[in-house]
Amino acid sequence: MTVVGTPKEITLRVQPLTPEAFAPYGRVVEEERQPLQMQEGQFTARLMTVQRVPQTLGRINRHMDHSQMFVPLSGDRTVLVVAPPDVPMEGFDPSRIAAFATDGKTTVMFHPGTWHIEPRALEKDECQVVNVQTDIFREHTELINLADLGITVRLEVD
Repeated sequence: MTVVGTPKEITLRVQPLTPEAFAPYGRVVEEERQPLQMQEGQFTARLMTVQRVPQTLGRINRHMDHSQMFVPLSGDRTVLVVAPPDVPMEGFDPSRIAAFATDGKTTVMFHPGTWHIEPRALEKDECQVVNVQTDIFREHTELINLADLGITVRLEVD
């Protein structure tokens, strides 16, 4: 879908990750066991090398069928970009996007349907995380190319 009209630009300030602030999007994993949710398939774990946080977001996606967990490695801080699951794809509201800086030690889990991009390295050009999600995630992924909607989201990192 291409939108004709005035582009919308949003500047998004990256905030510290806290369990309370992150609650609309998922959970900060602590010592007690955390349930993973899925409708079909099986959970898999994959080592990912993620790039430095971009100045602008190009796209955002979500997986409606399962929760997704990211485990940091090596203590490298990352940025999480998310929007809550209740934001519909049609008429996507970019003002609902939030960004959080992790401490490099905290594991997070996204609720099913949470809009997101993969974690991005904050202080290095790249870093590694473990991504836990279903093996059939592509079948249940919705993707929005923000430029197609006339939206520019700039990230402001301190």
